[in-house]
Amino acid sequence: MSEISQLPEWGTVPPPVIGVLQRLKEKASAAAAAMDTGPVDSPTPQNHDAAFRTMSAAAEAADRATRDYRSVFNAYTHKFHQPKPPIGELAAMQGTITQSFAKRYTPKTIEAIEALLSPSPDLDAIRRGVRALGFDDLWGLSGPLDATMTAAQADPKFKPWPAVADIARARPEL
Repeated sequence: MSEISQLPEWGTVPPPVIGVLQRLKEKASAAAAAMDTGPVDSPTPQNHDAAFRTMSAAAEAADRATRDYRSVFNAYTHKFHQPKPPIGELAAMQGTITQSFAKRYTPKTIEAIEALLSPSPDLDAIRRGVRALGFDDLWGLSGPLDATMTAAQADPKFKPWPAVADIARARPEL
């Protein structure tokens, strides 16, 4: 038996999962960049309401994207990737224990990953499980997903959804 045959076989991460993680990273990064304190950095007293609203929305968008990132990452590594990575080490890197690792994702996240990997993706499952991404954020993740999205758009009753953070920013001024 050769040395090569004794080495463990390591799996690959499917492109749709990599794509979702990348899009979530981009959302978090853009939101973090929008958390600019420049508009409130002034020795002169002034009304900062608009700047505070922008900073608040940016903080929420960054939080939503990073929570979804962690949820997708944890669910994928814990339930899908083969061979299973060292969950204890991943949990420790997140400041939690192995028994709590599975509490850092939901059944909705698992359903979203299953939908992403399906030859017939369920858009509603993806929408419920990865709320930081809107409909338009999903283009290009996989051929089956693009086909499902194209078919959905052909239905006059279909309404593309925005990311949750985009909904919060679209609320009228209080």
